[in-house]
Amino acid sequence: MMVAKYAPMMDNRSDRQTDRQGRNEFLDIIKYLAIFLVVWGHVIQQTSLVHTWPLQEDPLMRLIYTMHMPLFMGLCGYFFCLSMKKCHSASTYIKQKLMSRLCGLFIPMISFGLFKVLIDFAMGKTFASPLLFLKGWFGAAKGIWFLGDLAVNTMIVLLVLPFCKGCFKRDWKYFLLVLPLTLIPHVTYQAPHMYLYFVFGYWIAAYMDRSVKRFLPLFPYAFVGFIVAYVVFCNLPWPPEDVWFDYHHQSVLRLVVNDSLKIFLGVAGSFLALVLGYYLQPYIKGRWLYRRATCEGRFTLDIYLLQIIIVEKLAGPWHKNWVACGGMDLFNFNFAERVLMTFIVSVLFMECLVMIRKYLNRSRLLRKILFYRG
Repeated sequence: MMVAKYAPMMDNRSDRQTDRQGRNEFLDIIKYLAIFLVVWGHVIQQTSLVHTWPLQEDPLMRLIYTMHMPLFMGLCGYFFCLSMKKCHSASTYIKQKLMSRLCGLFIPMISFGLFKVLIDFAMGKTFASPLLFLKGWFGAAKGIWFLGDLAVNTMIVLLVLPFCKGCFKRDWKYFLLVLPLTLIPHVTYQAPHMYLYFVFGYWIAAYMDRSVKRFLPLFPYAFVGFIVAYVVFCNLPWPPEDVWFDYHHQSVLRLVVNDSLKIFLGVAGSFLALVLGYYLQPYIKGRWLYRRATCEGRFTLDIYLLQIIIVEKLAGPWHKNWVACGGMDLFNFNFAERVLMTFIVSVLFMECLVMIRKYLNRSRLLRKILFYRG
């Protein structure tokens, strides 16, 4: 999770999605990479469900899921800290920005949760009463878990900050003492993983004042460590279950081993992605990919929400029905061919999502209702 503060990678500017001035283009590129991995992971998920169960046995999807959401959550923690710094104190942030932040998370959950329910209704699902419809709506909104986790993690960190004095050696323990709170809310995965990634990103912005270019030489060691941990994770004597906390099916020993590996993979994978992006940036600068990434990296929330509808709710069921009706499974190839095919399809989906995003953002009303952006 080394979101490094080395120029031109980092600065102390807030991450406003629609503000083109003073943005950190490197981080926009990283966010674009991360959201592409989200789309790719969901393309694999929707096609794997035809033949693969448990789903996490798909090796490509498992590899993607070890790092793309940890990277996103770490970046969110980093930018949350920068936003706090602009307010100079937690109390000022709570008064001036907290309500807007929570609305920016919960309103998209509500609106896109409604879309999910309406799609289910159009596909034949019925609700015996308005109460059951509302229950289904709540469940659909809850399924947009990443935004719920962000809201909960924000509130937990705000509860911790009054005990902090600005010294990492003293403060770190307070962030960890509240880990049990991550198991309580019912709008999250009820797991500490995403909170830890969020806090790692927050710590980097809050406590690392010096340049961290010195961490770049750690890349080979992080790469080897990631590969070793991933191989161990994939070859445990029991199923890894999934890339999140699964206390319902695992013993204490399995939880300790599995989830320690997951957390390490998330941190190491995020570090590798950031360093790789840092070295790749000069080679793509001025090219189409650079322009697309620096532009659409500002709208990752929009793309994340839209892909839930386009990829998960529409394309996925269509593909499964197509195969069930005797249609050829376009992704029933060997591993190398499957990687290539799902990658190409994901690129096409990304372009469709970008076009839809641009169209929706032309309307001020739709921007507000769907993405809570004025």
